[in-house]
Amino acid sequence: MLQPKIYVKDKNKVYDTQVIDYKHKLVIFFDNETQCTYTRLFDEVDFMENTGYKDINKKHICIGDIVEILGVYFEIKYRTFKGYVIENEEHILSLEANLDSVSVVGNIHENKELVE
Repeated sequence: MLQPKIYVKDKNKVYDTQVIDYKHKLVIFFDNETQCTYTRLFDEVDFMENTGYKDINKKHICIGDIVEILGVYFEIKYRTFKGYVIENEEHILSLEANLDSVSVVGNIHENKELVE
């Protein structure tokens, strides 16, 4: 399973997960700024599913990420049977059809203004 990212609600920030403990319903993550490891319960975070794809800079792309394609910003919205849907106020596209020009520029939790 590909590790998802998590949005930690009380920190208002997105982190990579280190451990997901399904039995106790908690996640463990490392904060590079504080150089500390933290634990949060599932209800204290939002999971951002890893799509399994990487952008042109080799960065993992997750649902909730904001990507730039030829100067236009899109949010990775959800998965369908055929792939992942990206959209903004004017367009709905397939992530897979645009992988050669996708660059992750933020996420919907920390950079919502990019798609508004």
